[in-house]
Amino acid sequence: MDSAHTVTDPHSQPSMVDDDSMSLAERRPRRDNRQMPKRFRDLLPQSGPCLPTPPSLAASPAPPANVTTLQSRVCQIFRTPKNIFGLVRQYFGLRLPLSDPEELVTLEDLSSTTTPAGIKVNPPHNSSPFYPFPNESSFRLGDWYWNGGVQKSQQCFKDLVDIVGDPTFNPSDIRHTKWDRINATLAGDKEADSEDEGHWMDAEDAGWTKTPVKISVPFHSRMKNPGPRDYVGAELYHRSLVSVIKERVTDPHAGPRLHMVPYELLWQPAHLPNEVKMYGELYTSQAFLEAHRALQDSPGEPGCDLERVVIALMLWSDSTHLTSFGDSHLWPLYLYIGNESKYRRCKPSCNLCSHVAYFEKVG
Repeated sequence: MDSAHTVTDPHSQPSMVDDDSMSLAERRPRRDNRQMPKRFRDLLPQSGPCLPTPPSLAASPAPPANVTTLQSRVCQIFRTPKNIFGLVRQYFGLRLPLSDPEELVTLEDLSSTTTPAGIKVNPPHNSSPFYPFPNESSFRLGDWYWNGGVQKSQQCFKDLVDIVGDPTFNPSDIRHTKWDRINATLAGDKEADSEDEGHWMDAEDAGWTKTPVKISVPFHSRMKNPGPRDYVGAELYHRSLVSVIKERVTDPHAGPRLHMVPYELLWQPAHLPNEVKMYGELYTSQAFLEAHRALQDSPGEPGCDLERVVIALMLWSDSTHLTSFGDSHLWPLYLYIGNESKYRRCKPSCNLCSHVAYFEKVG
């Protein structure tokens, strides 16, 4: 009998093998390049469109020669390529920014779902399992202090007795515990050091100034000393706004993330003929764009050729209760730099909030 030769078609589908030992899922023919339906896909957050390279710049044609100011004749419109969401950045100026803060944006800056919930503390290698506490005794005592409530009760007192009365509790373990450094670490201060406690209160080093608030009180003409008399009602602790701005701009971590040049964020919907302007950041608002344009069109400082930019200051204040027992209040004045993205401003771990003044209550 002649041997049979089988010719296999490379484009044909493989035949199913009838094997009773295989499950229904294994018998089902496999199809490659299957994609999840679009309605089930979840796109991760992404930073804004990156600045293009010089050869791919899209600039508007030059204005006519009868334009009045020199600044208007040389300004151009620059557009970036679209990102995956169809967003485009549009600049108006002499040239594109020299640096792009969007290149430094990571997924952790845009979303907090990629990091575990709770206190985000990464213990160093070969450290105590109770980090940032050095041992179990200090950990149990710190847990009682922070999680036992603001106002201690009889039950909290019994819990404390159980902790110190436990045979495994060692008083010598907490005798030299550096509580200030531990609390600063729990608060997210990466450079926590107990030796630097209170350094921010040094008026000369931190730039704080104490100014007495005087109130003029009038006295009747029939009194022994008639006329107005000044009384010190309170003392105002404050910092120079210029010093705070310099501190933020020169910060090697926060400075490169500041958007010094505003832009328009545009999106082209499929059902509309024209692009739609998107609003979400302070440095893409119309007010910021107008302030930046007015600054560029204004006369510069004589002999200065440095770039002129707008720094947006976001200020607010609220009442803070200072003590658990009593009625002592203080109104801190907070400052954020609006050139920073709102995604980072909303994260306490970025430490972007500055205190610039403390208002006392006049009794």
